[in-house]
Amino acid sequence: MTSQRQTQSLAPEGEPSERRGSLSSFESLLRLDDAKAPSIERGPGPGSAVLYLRVSTQRQLYTAIDVDPDGNSIATQREETIRRAKRLKAPIAKEFVEPGHSAQSIAKRPVFRELLHYVEEHPEVSYVVIYMRSRVFRNQTDAAITKRILASMDVKLISAKEEFGEGYMADAMEAITDIMNEVQVRQSGEDISHKMLHKAKNGGTTGRAPLGYLNVRKDIDGHLVNTIDIDPKRGPLVTWAFDQYATGDYSLVRLQQELAEQGFVTRRTAKWEEKPVSRSQIAVILRDPYYLGMLPYKGQVYPGRHQALVTPELFERVQQVLDVRMRRNQRDIVHNHFLRGMLRCGRCHSRQLIYSQVTNPQGMVYDYFLCAGRQEGTCDLPHLPVILVEEALLREVQALRLTGEEIATMREQVTANLEQRLNVEREAHARVKKELVALDVQEERLLDLVTDGSLTSGKVRDRLSKLQVERATLKQRLETTADVVQQESDTMLHYLTLLEQPGAFYSGASDAVKRKLLAAYYIQIWIDDDGHQVTSETQQQTLVAQIEASARRRAANENAAEHLLGGINSSGASAYPHGMSLSNSVLVGDTGLEPVTSTMST
Repeated sequence: MTSQRQTQSLAPEGEPSERRGSLSSFESLLRLDDAKAPSIERGPGPGSAVLYLRVSTQRQLYTAIDVDPDGNSIATQREETIRRAKRLKAPIAKEFVEPGHSAQSIAKRPVFRELLHYVEEHPEVSYVVIYMRSRVFRNQTDAAITKRILASMDVKLISAKEEFGEGYMADAMEAITDIMNEVQVRQSGEDISHKMLHKAKNGGTTGRAPLGYLNVRKDIDGHLVNTIDIDPKRGPLVTWAFDQYATGDYSLVRLQQELAEQGFVTRRTAKWEEKPVSRSQIAVILRDPYYLGMLPYKGQVYPGRHQALVTPELFERVQQVLDVRMRRNQRDIVHNHFLRGMLRCGRCHSRQLIYSQVTNPQGMVYDYFLCAGRQEGTCDLPHLPVILVEEALLREVQALRLTGEEIATMREQVTANLEQRLNVEREAHARVKKELVALDVQEERLLDLVTDGSLTSGKVRDRLSKLQVERATLKQRLETTADVVQQESDTMLHYLTLLEQPGAFYSGASDAVKRKLLAAYYIQIWIDDDGHQVTSETQQQTLVAQIEASARRRAANENAAEHLLGGINSSGASAYPHGMSLSNSVLVGDTGLEPVTSTMST
């Protein structure tokens, strides 16, 4: 038989209900119009109860009552609300669990909205049992509205941990409790905000670490401290992303694709699986000063205690590339040129040259290099046409050319020096192996003395420790193998080949090979304009500088010999004194390729 309450709830539209009101009249206050009502099902009978259990974080869902007796877990709230429902002699119709929603308003809690619809559709429900009013209501207004909604449906809100009684004094106590709860929430919010600001000013991360870092707990002086570590998986990829984007060779789309191939994914959560980091997320990362070692907080930036993943110079270069591409017709467009990212401004010596293209109204395309500092008004280097920059680099490469005689002489010296060094290495390795055998013998003798009782264990440990240090040193000397010596000599011979006809080889090569040649010749390339032509200034690779220095010394020695002896005599003997030729020690030292300070050529 249908109860009177249910009949009244289902009365036709326009006919007022005598006992139960409708939730629709209050939905505008709670903004519940978009709530999805569950299907209507018959409850266990009149006078039943529903439970509402709420926690602010996902972690509290799985905390047991014996661990958390203060109501911060679902287990604790469930046990107390069930006990209260038994005292009411009300069978439990349904349980509603709000997991991890910290919204200040009940209107923003989807499970609570579902509960209200359920109560409206099930007139057999007489009670909504909660753990404490403070767990449900963050302000007195929500509490008053909810109480009125439930009262209009003949449903009473019961707090398992709070006894207010009946009558107007009980209503007053409930209202006072709700007001004090709201005051406490606001005070706690202000206190937390103050503490968070203090933490930020002292360099502490105030929330979850961004991608590339991890929130960890470390034992420092016997205390567990929350701190930040670099993510060993994602941290290097973040640095790589900054490095690549700073060159200007990557668009955000291409950068995102290559990062995805390398396994740059989001962190797994209880709700979301790992997935490749999106293009928009990468754009946010490239703008975030957190990776610079700074801490943004509420519009201010403070020095952070975490380790930086990028240098200030690299971060600045990335910002320059982003700024240029955000301008009109430059939004993340990558113009391809083999010199991109290789050139720096020769006027201010602090900025990278940016490659760009401009199309005039007639459709003509002009490509040029400009200093990033010009965009900021800190450098006056003019726009340099790409063709003039390429001509300047060709002149620079052509100046590296050595004569055939110089190449042949250096090849002979490298070959002779290789054989000499290999013989030295073989002898050294033989001596080291003998010394290692001698150390083994000494260790055996020490162990025998311990067995005989001639030495104390403390003295033996000291002597064994010294022997271990000596053994490690000798083994390190063995790491210099013949293969390393051979590789050094082969590298020198390859460079000599490149320097035989560098200009012709460079001008006839593809763009990709040209880029590799420039990287092989130079560490840095600076470009400037002297008012007449585009000029270049370079820092040569160590081997290139070494070969050029040897060639200059050889030429100087020959000139000096000719001046002293009047040239080569008729017998074909050397025209310069003994010791003035290009010796092995000048080109290649005993311990490897001779270290030469990089030169600057113009």
